[in-house]
Amino acid sequence: MSQLPEFGAQSTAEAVRAVAAAIAASDYPRASRLAEGAMAQGHIHPTLLNARAIWLEHQGRDEEALALFQRARALTTKDARLLNAIGLCLTRLYRLEEAIEVFDEAIRIEPGYAATHQRKAVVLGMAGLPKEAEQAQKRAVQLDPRNHEALAGLASIAARKGDVDSARDYAQRALRGDPNNATAQAALALGEIARGDFHPAEQRLLPLFDGARLTGHARAVLLGLLGDALDGQGRFAEAFAAYRDANDCLKTMHAPRFVGKPGVTDIVETLIGHLETTDPATWTLSGAGDDVAGGPRRHVFLLGFHRSGTTLLEQILEGHPDVVTLEERDFLAEPAEQYLTGQTGLDRLAALEGPALEHARTAYWQRVQKFGLDVSGKVFVDKHPFNTIKLPLILKLFPKAKVLFALRDPRDVVLSCFRRHFEINAVMFEYLTLEGLAHLYDRVMCLGALCRRKLPLPFLEHRYEDMVGDFDTSVRRVCDFLEVPWSESVRDFSATASGLDIRSPSAGQVRRGLYGEGVGQWRRYATEMAPVLPRLQTWIDAYGYPAE
Repeated sequence: MSQLPEFGAQSTAEAVRAVAAAIAASDYPRASRLAEGAMAQGHIHPTLLNARAIWLEHQGRDEEALALFQRARALTTKDARLLNAIGLCLTRLYRLEEAIEVFDEAIRIEPGYAATHQRKAVVLGMAGLPKEAEQAQKRAVQLDPRNHEALAGLASIAARKGDVDSARDYAQRALRGDPNNATAQAALALGEIARGDFHPAEQRLLPLFDGARLTGHARAVLLGLLGDALDGQGRFAEAFAAYRDANDCLKTMHAPRFVGKPGVTDIVETLIGHLETTDPATWTLSGAGDDVAGGPRRHVFLLGFHRSGTTLLEQILEGHPDVVTLEERDFLAEPAEQYLTGQTGLDRLAALEGPALEHARTAYWQRVQKFGLDVSGKVFVDKHPFNTIKLPLILKLFPKAKVLFALRDPRDVVLSCFRRHFEINAVMFEYLTLEGLAHLYDRVMCLGALCRRKLPLPFLEHRYEDMVGDFDTSVRRVCDFLEVPWSESVRDFSATASGLDIRSPSAGQVRRGLYGEGVGQWRRYATEMAPVLPRLQTWIDAYGYPAE
């Protein structure tokens, strides 16, 4: 296109003024047309590139928008607002580390701009850094006490912690500036649901779905809360529909990241095929050890599947004076990517020894140390449910480790995973349909059973229902397995958890203490779950759960 009808021959300065005026009027389509015409005539300027990028953003074409923003950045090195635009693009693309770096650069250039701190806080939360996210939100509010997004973010953090009073205060302050702020309303609804005020929560949430403003992740979160409000009223079919709609929103959002690429189920199938035909002796070295200077006296992996009671058990063990725990930090992500995602990597893992093996172990402990944990002489429990698929890697790196394998009725596990939102990654994307979730559960349990049968690691099955039914007997078995004495302090886990920002969606349940409501919840949704029950039957039988 050499020239657009509304754009004649002008200087670069005139073109920039025309485009800027269109942006100021929020007429982004016109700004984009003008910018495109100006660039076709050879004019280059950050404003022109930004105008095209903004229009591409509005169309959901973030990769293309990012490329133009980056070109603009090369022309102007100290523009905090441009860096904010780049950071937001990177956030939507889930390039979180890059986004944090860009927001940090924007803060160095313009430290008093509250919006940058608020946006960085969102990314920190997505990256699993809740304390840092809270600090960034508070800094945004210090700089701008009326920043309703930061206030709403603090309300959400307080609600997840169970701090109802602070959540209410922050939410009300946010809503004074933005009465329809979805994050603030969600924080208030979360508090109402926690108190059992299910109908008021429903009434708070329903008006937010009117109109087109509520989209994407915000819509998914509120649909999930609506499902909880309906569940609390015994309206289970409606609740399930809300959960399904929430997952459909997330699936649409994240499909470009995962559809058409090998999924986690594919990786698990490769691992199963490999282990079925591999001599377990290839996975460990004769006389190999995994001792490390300043390391723990016992190294334990708490795993199984999400929503199997791993968070509850981890918090119980955290109360023991001889035990140090850390929840859901994937310290094995990098070596897993290297060694577990294909046959070539698996062959390399089998041959791993010497300096390369020591390097992988050292890197693991360096990641642990970054969280300020003193594991010296303690029993260290690395809790991550999905480390089940990394058991061959665990054996290779830590042949002296023990494995706590968490179990819960497969029907309750699958239902709970379907209902509860996690940050979407390759694993969680497969949780967004009931059928995909049940299939993945089946394959992971198959791999877990195969590893238990073939790999020389000490395993202890820990059943959620047993712990709820007889806490002392169940936890004493765990203490014996970990080779630590019984401690009365383990009973105080709910008090310990109340002061922590637990990352898992189980946080609220853990703070409530032990209760039996989580047992047999699937029965309320038996009709909705009927299509996947045959796939789960193998594990229902294998683990001895009742048929009905």
